[in-house]
Amino acid sequence: MTRIKGARIRYGAALAAVAVLAGCGTTEGGGDGQPVAAGMQAGQLDANRAEVQEGGTVTYSVDVDVKNWNILHATGDVFGYRQVLNPVLPHAMISMPDFTMAKNDALLLDAKVVKESPQTVEYTIRPEATWSDGTPITADDFKYTWQVQDPKQCPTCQPATTAGYDQVASVTGGEGRTVTVTFEKTYQPWRLMFPYLLPAHVAAQHGDLAASFNDYFTTTVPTWSGGPYLIEQHVPNQSVTMKKNPTWYGEGPRLDQLIFRILTDERQAVTAMANNEIQVVVPRPTLDLVEQLKGIGNVTTMMASGLLYEHLDVNTAHPALSDQALRRAIFTAVDRQAVIDKTIGQFSADTKPLGNRNFMPGQKLEGVDAYTDNVTGKGLGGGQVDAAKKILTDAGYTIGDDGLTDPKGKPVPTLRMRYSKGNQMRLDTSVLVQNQLKQLGVTLQLQETDSLGTTVNTGDFDLIVFGTNLDVIPTATAQSVFGSKGTHTGYKDAELDGWLSDAAETLDPKQVVELLNKVDERISDKAVTLPLYQTPTLLAYRTDLGNVRVNPTRFGTSYNAQEWGVKNGG
Repeated sequence: MTRIKGARIRYGAALAAVAVLAGCGTTEGGGDGQPVAAGMQAGQLDANRAEVQEGGTVTYSVDVDVKNWNILHATGDVFGYRQVLNPVLPHAMISMPDFTMAKNDALLLDAKVVKESPQTVEYTIRPEATWSDGTPITADDFKYTWQVQDPKQCPTCQPATTAGYDQVASVTGGEGRTVTVTFEKTYQPWRLMFPYLLPAHVAAQHGDLAASFNDYFTTTVPTWSGGPYLIEQHVPNQSVTMKKNPTWYGEGPRLDQLIFRILTDERQAVTAMANNEIQVVVPRPTLDLVEQLKGIGNVTTMMASGLLYEHLDVNTAHPALSDQALRRAIFTAVDRQAVIDKTIGQFSADTKPLGNRNFMPGQKLEGVDAYTDNVTGKGLGGGQVDAAKKILTDAGYTIGDDGLTDPKGKPVPTLRMRYSKGNQMRLDTSVLVQNQLKQLGVTLQLQETDSLGTTVNTGDFDLIVFGTNLDVIPTATAQSVFGSKGTHTGYKDAELDGWLSDAAETLDPKQVVELLNKVDERISDKAVTLPLYQTPTLLAYRTDLGNVRVNPTRFGTSYNAQEWGVKNGG
């Protein structure tokens, strides 16, 4: 394994940009202990761009063993699984580090709307694109990938999402490997579709749609590939080893071998990084972990604000919390900056309170500025206890030594605040909120959950803190989170549902931005959820590696693994 020279790192968060900071320590080109560079910022797409050598091996640590090899399946859509399978599956569309959804130039010559009514999207596959067994990638693969995610085509298939696929009327092939996708009605976030394709010719050998999708692809380690790498060996709970795909149709890959090592304890990953047993890791950032990585020489660390954000939600179905005045008072008293200072701010000092639930600061949607702060100006999240008390007293509440009494003279009961088991930052957040609300006479009982998804989806909470990972085009996410059919908070709003439907059925990005900001403003006005802060994505890699960069979207760092390699002269 190549030993990698480099610099020690300071840490900083960037807003839609990556911060790469070099700190004192082992330096490249100087032995006086002074920083090589400080405060240097680079665009996410250009970060660590370098000419690299042919050959070599890189080991990327992931914190979970793959238990489901079908990442389109409901139980296979896991970040760690996507990291492993990104270099194997072909992608029509890829979510990029700059929050855009772009066509994969290796696979496609073009992807565009060719007709608006009915909406028709045309994909043009490169003539040289093939699966590893030599079978061409064609419209058949698009069609199969559509059918298994459309409940009308396969009612017993279990996809992670049906969004968009359930709106498709047909998928047909044409001359020159053209794929035509016709929708039943306009579907604005069409670019989110087909991020992964499954091989139709392999599926045909393993039963019907449901059998191939639910059984074969979930349980079978792929012996095929449509990406730059081909799986050579899987040792359960240890590693996945890949070699070059000899029929890869794009540029690269540069490495001879790409290994994914399974280390479920991220403390072990730090030790392995220090020993150069692994060269890339994307751990969940904590103060201890950041400090440990900071102490390793020859390692570069990037941290980028992405599309994941923490938020505090209330269950409006609770009798006490059905009152908007109480909800608004709670959110007015919560001090988001104090939460940040106690948690994420300890290692990401530039983090600011977040003012939107659908767009992140600096985000654009097809060139249209999308982010608007719909929270701070409404007095939410500022820790204004006196203002919160006035909201309550104006609404008829009484704040006494024995707690809070509602306008009917009934004591407001103790409320349950839920947080994820083992997540120290969410526990710290809950403790802070508990103390802040005591000043209003509101008592919180803190309860951990070891099944966050079940707790959220069943509404088994009064207040809860957790995170949401947005898509780069947030229309479908907004529908699932805030729409009346899917809301976990119990809040239902017919007018808001109309705005969400309109946003999903227009191709005008300006209208989409306006509509989703109206939705966000309504959620603020009704005090249903309170966004806290963006959660940064942390990446550490050995310094002589080129083209490894943070991608704070659902695709993650391995989105461009075919470009990775040891820098020339490294």
